[in-house]
Amino acid sequence: MDSKKIISGIKWTSIQFVLDTGFKFTIKLILAKLLIPEEFGLIGMCSIFIAVATAASEMGMTSALIQKKDNNLAEKMYPTAFWTGLLWGAVLFIFMSFIVAPFASDFFEEEKLNYLVPFLSIGIILRPLSIVHVVILTRQMNFKVIARTTNFATLVSGIIAIILGYYGSGVWALVVNNILVPLLTIPLLFKATKWLPTKTWHKEHFKEIFSFGAYSSSTGMFSTLTYNIDNMLIGKMLGAGYLGSYTLAFSLTEQLRQMVSSVMNKVMYPVYGKNQDNTEKLKHYFLTVVNLNCIILFPVFMFLIIFSSDIVLFFGPEWKNANLPLKILSLAMIIHLTVNSFTSILRGMGKPKLEMKIILGLTIIVLIPGLIIGIKLFGLLGAALAVLINKIGLMITGLVFLNKYINLSINQLFKVLYKSVLGVTVSSSIIYFGKEIGGVENIPVLMSIYFFISYIIIFQLEKDKINKIIKISF
Repeated sequence: MDSKKIISGIKWTSIQFVLDTGFKFTIKLILAKLLIPEEFGLIGMCSIFIAVATAASEMGMTSALIQKKDNNLAEKMYPTAFWTGLLWGAVLFIFMSFIVAPFASDFFEEEKLNYLVPFLSIGIILRPLSIVHVVILTRQMNFKVIARTTNFATLVSGIIAIILGYYGSGVWALVVNNILVPLLTIPLLFKATKWLPTKTWHKEHFKEIFSFGAYSSSTGMFSTLTYNIDNMLIGKMLGAGYLGSYTLAFSLTEQLRQMVSSVMNKVMYPVYGKNQDNTEKLKHYFLTVVNLNCIILFPVFMFLIIFSSDIVLFFGPEWKNANLPLKILSLAMIIHLTVNSFTSILRGMGKPKLEMKIILGLTIIVLIPGLIIGIKLFGLLGAALAVLINKIGLMITGLVFLNKYINLSINQLFKVLYKSVLGVTVSSSIIYFGKEIGGVENIPVLMSIYFFISYIIIFQLEKDKINKIIKISF
């Protein structure tokens, strides 16, 4: 795989990430000012059902098609994948509207879910329309078009949602924001790829896609369940208001980590697939991805730990319950980053079944019992602690399988982590002494100093690697 293509892919998906994250964060911040935790909580109650259905609607077809080494074979499978996805999406929409919506309403004792779930499920029909187009662009490493399309859709849908929220639409502002993103991307992707489906469907192609995609899709569903089961249990046991506060903390931590991971995974997944027999290359790529993730995110998550109370206060006093969960979830994300994206390597090596077993095992054995016990004993704080324990389990599991399949040692991993750890440790210590001993009370100044010192130290320690990336990119 040409290194320039890889770096170009990272560059454009990074541009997408920076803009997309900036848009989403700004939109969420403004909506949090306009709305109340209970309205965010209602969407949180719907999210687990919508997210799992969205993962199921894809049927693992994207991963299965991208993983193919032969371009001609992949192209022949596109029509079958398109029509299968469209039909399956329609079936899922009907199921969500008439089965899941009433169940969710009864489960959470919230009548509004009867109509919120069907409206949010519209995206399940829309997303299969663009699956093949995303595959085509990904296989071409043409992440520039994907970046532009995603950023445009996010910005436009966010602006419309803010206008609706300003004029008192309440929870519907959040609903519209969710639906418009996939709706706006479809015509843009069709135009970019010029691909139109032929009226063909082959049983052999379906079997081949589904034989790989079944495990990948199941893994996606269980991963989604893992990321959303906390919403379900908090909503059921504590109510919409507490769930809304937790959603804010979750958005600033886990969703941020997922967005960064998606940047790297979109670029590296086809690379892992094409180098699946070369363990040394896989190890090199994995360590590079972990290194880049930590350079970007270690300072951010430590920042959230230090300034969590100030950040939550900015959103308003009604969000005060998000403070401690924000600290704990930020620590959980730092732990997750040490093995971030290791499941993508397993999938790229053609082991989606193992990936599914890992996610399923941690969810059933660690996360769900931890959430139930934690919420009963400590409320919202207990939920965050359960997520932290689950991330520790994920880290240990990841290290075991990375050692088994690509011969990765803890010492090799430490070598790519310690510079980022050193940077945030020094900057955090300076801020602590400045605030607690020096008596500095200007929070914006302290925040600016923290980021300046963190990234200056990290960039100085990693300057050779960063300069190399910039040189290849430009």
